[in-house]
Amino acid sequence: MADGASRPWKRRTMMAFAEDADPRFSYTSEEEVSKKKSRFGLKSSSDKVFKDNGDKPRPKIAFTGEEWGFGYTATEEFLKRARSNRTVPDAGFGAMELRVEREFDDASKNNRFDYQHPDTQPLRTKEQALMAVQQNTADFAIVPFYNPYSGYDYESLRAVASLSRMRGVQQVEAQDWHCLAVHESQLYDIVQSSHPGTGFSALQRRMRKSWGLVDTESGNMPGGEAGYDGEMPRAGLPIDMADQKMIRDRIDMVFAAPEAARRCKSKLDGMRAIGVEVQEIPQMVEPHRELARRARSALSSSRQTNTFFDPISGDTRHFSSIGTEAQNSKLYGMVIPYGVAMRSSDYVIIDHNFEQSDPMKTRFMVVENNPDHTLYEDRYRTTDAKTGYWTKRLATIANPHFGDAIPAGLMRMIGMGVGALAILLMVFGLYGWSASMTALNLPRGLEWISSLTATGALGLGVAAAIGSFVMLSSQATGSRGVRVMFLFRRDKTAASIGDIEDYLRNYGVRHTVVRIDEDSNEGSPASMVLDVEFDPEDFKYGLFALLTRRLRGSVVNGAVKKAFARWKNRGVTILAAMPIEAGQAQLPKHQPRRWWSEAINDWLADATETWFIRLSRILFFYIFPAALVLAIVLKFLNAW
Repeated sequence: MADGASRPWKRRTMMAFAEDADPRFSYTSEEEVSKKKSRFGLKSSSDKVFKDNGDKPRPKIAFTGEEWGFGYTATEEFLKRARSNRTVPDAGFGAMELRVEREFDDASKNNRFDYQHPDTQPLRTKEQALMAVQQNTADFAIVPFYNPYSGYDYESLRAVASLSRMRGVQQVEAQDWHCLAVHESQLYDIVQSSHPGTGFSALQRRMRKSWGLVDTESGNMPGGEAGYDGEMPRAGLPIDMADQKMIRDRIDMVFAAPEAARRCKSKLDGMRAIGVEVQEIPQMVEPHRELARRARSALSSSRQTNTFFDPISGDTRHFSSIGTEAQNSKLYGMVIPYGVAMRSSDYVIIDHNFEQSDPMKTRFMVVENNPDHTLYEDRYRTTDAKTGYWTKRLATIANPHFGDAIPAGLMRMIGMGVGALAILLMVFGLYGWSASMTALNLPRGLEWISSLTATGALGLGVAAAIGSFVMLSSQATGSRGVRVMFLFRRDKTAASIGDIEDYLRNYGVRHTVVRIDEDSNEGSPASMVLDVEFDPEDFKYGLFALLTRRLRGSVVNGAVKKAFARWKNRGVTILAAMPIEAGQAQLPKHQPRRWWSEAINDWLADATETWFIRLSRILFFYIFPAALVLAIVLKFLNAW
């Protein structure tokens, strides 16, 4: 403190119970803080970052806190999963056991954070949230990438695509709904100018809640053991359901943005029917600020407020007087996101769910500093190297069960032995075959190698080599699906990705194509994103899958290789690689095309239809007219 004290000091008064709610006098001693260690264990003393609540650093999370109001909900869901799993997915980065230079050395070590005590950073736009991670002022950015009404968020996809170091590692679903609220300043004008004994006058005797580490019976404990609680009781004027109905009947005008007006049309039409004026305001990023400004501009100017301060006792007293003119003023209702109204002391919620249907579900992407080695290392310049790199990372995200991973590992170990046997057989076969072709005398002990034996050994070696390749390529079935977003630069031979779509459609893989920019200029076509959702069985490859699913590698391996095959020199990158938890699958399922079933049926159906059309056309337009003409000619010839 300015006077050298270790804590703010205040004189105890009769209003001490209320002053304890003032956050300026909220205090926790250093001894008490030091006793609160992180639940996630301790870190080595070599770590340079230490916090009061434990040896693990707090994760810094940037998100669009005020756009539509549901950034808070997405952050809460993200932290809930992080606390449960004690880490955050890293898009398979940790499994590669590789390092890149300088700023990427500490990238994506997500289990080093203490998710029980995060530092959230609500920002205005998505670009600011992503740049916070780019500039190392935040560890994670949570940005929306899909809206059920407007579709994919092109701004988010373009922003992530422009930052090569950034990658989406997790998807979070958040629900957003609108509520009906009134501004507290307007409500107090009506309450304090109401007739004594009425319902509105009874609201004056309510003890107002306030924020602070020490809060008088409001339940608000920011930073407590519960951590970030997005649904903590709000500060402000406490009201019950009867008060809500009374205030709702007093509303004279309702303001709503275009999005809110569309989603709450039924209830707004009901309010119009009872004489309430509904006015639509322009769409803006922070509608609650504009609505608060309109409410403050309608306040009564006849109020007189006097403040008295006693320097001896330290007491502060307020006296406010207002006439009955405020009863003639209009009370404004505002349709705003529930997340914003819940966390604002300026609004009193009258109807917590003002929408006409179920709350909309928006998908958010958790973005972090997650480098792609194939963009920096020369060893990954070839298609096969890039395919193997990303197939391994995606298989790590799929997280196969222990019972499935062990057989796949044993199969790969056996494949090494079979490969050595294949090399030995081929060496013997080539040596014996070359000796028989050139009439060379074989050394003693190898006279038994004839041309027929050498040919057989060579054939067995080739068969063993094929078996070894299959065994070494074995993959286990994942425990969860993986959502991958490929970014394609469209130019020259890469103007279309129809071949990749056909491949995914043949194997029944869910996918969709998104064009992320304006595409009316022929000279500079827009890049496109291929959004793919792989199921756990798409990662499986073995002897049975060789005969029933795909001949060469898993479905995931084939899709990644086909994507990288035609687009050289970083023409295709991966924007996001995110696990699909239970119930998170979004895209529609395709019907797979199996060569022994659907392919034959489709060919027969197409051939039958084609033959029928061709035969009927030939029959009616060529054979019948020709036969009729021939019959007429023969008849005239016979008569003549």
